[in-house]
Amino acid sequence: MVSDALGELSPPGSPPERAAVGRARAQRLLVTLLGDHWHAGRAPLPSGGLVAVLADFGIAPANARATLARLTQRGMLHRTKEGRRTSYRLTEPAWHILQRGARRIFASTDESTWDGSWTLIAFTVPLEDANQRRLIRARLRWLTFWPLYDATWVTPHDRLHEAREQLSELGVTDAVLLRSTDLELLPDGRARLEAAWRIDEVAAGYRDFLHRYRDLAGRAEAGGVPAAEALVARTELVSDWRALVGADPDLPVDFLPPSFPRAEARAMFLGISEALAPLAQKRFEDLVQRLEPA
Repeated sequence: MVSDALGELSPPGSPPERAAVGRARAQRLLVTLLGDHWHAGRAPLPSGGLVAVLADFGIAPANARATLARLTQRGMLHRTKEGRRTSYRLTEPAWHILQRGARRIFASTDESTWDGSWTLIAFTVPLEDANQRRLIRARLRWLTFWPLYDATWVTPHDRLHEAREQLSELGVTDAVLLRSTDLELLPDGRARLEAAWRIDEVAAGYRDFLHRYRDLAGRAEAGGVPAAEALVARTELVSDWRALVGADPDLPVDFLPPSFPRAEARAMFLGISEALAPLAQKRFEDLVQRLEPA
């Protein structure tokens, strides 16, 4: 599309680029909200209520409606209409993707006890199918795979079943999957993998998270977060934590420096999210009950 091309050619900080960031933020927040507060089997949510929810995050009604339309086009939402009332719900594939993600986001412990298992995957996708390659790489990173070489990815975890499931969902059949405890990394190979893991960058992300949310952690523990703030604060927290988890290869302690701050950051995240969950859920339900057409 012409607008997409203009956005790609615009200099950093230009209006088209800022608009693209705003669109991405609105979509990310709405997906986080629905993953947290809407459950399979529940009735679709009225568009007016979802617009009201996004207004809590400073997203204007027109932008909120555009977000609903974009997520519908992407296959994340299903739209229904009865009379003047339009409603949305997560599609079944989107629901399953979010539930898989939630299991890792809200895990109470890391996978630091390592049995020496490695899972390796090598795959090929036609060069012209750039979108397919992007999707595969995003899914593999979420499963804690990291690239040794362009199409050879490895993780120090047993991910055989999950990797097979993801490849099947994406229609990838030209791939080799291997799980073994016998993987030898020669010096340059280990250096390549350590560079790909970017442990220092991941640690810096966790330290920044701890600094950014320390005040909220204290207020949440003391019951000092107002109901009107809880939904926004918790959703931003979960969204930020999801980004950190997605960038973390979830390495066993064998590969981490002693001062790696993941465990402390996870404890803070779980404490805040649990403390704010009831207030956030009530605020979400109060807002989505606004049934006026949007």
